[in-house]
Amino acid sequence: MSSQGEAARPPHVEQPIVASVTVSGTDAALLRELAAVLGRTPEALALEYAAGTLKLPADVIGEGEFADWALFDGPHDLAVQDLA
Repeated sequence: MSSQGEAARPPHVEQPIVASVTVSGTDAALLRELAAVLGRTPEALALEYAAGTLKLPADVIGEGEFADWALFDGPHDLAVQDLA
């Protein structure tokens, strides 16, 4: 095959890939809350969400594909404790 028929390929260069993800609405709120619980950044979770490796529940827990999620079993008075 002649070199004219082939598309020119750029030389293999180790350059970083930069990506930008924007998540808004309810998904953004869920990611912020999850990040706070996990001690991670919302941005890191947003990248995982965009890549499809992190799924967010669309239904109430106990319904849909997330029905088997385990709920946190903490102290009975956790909701009234001042964590600040």
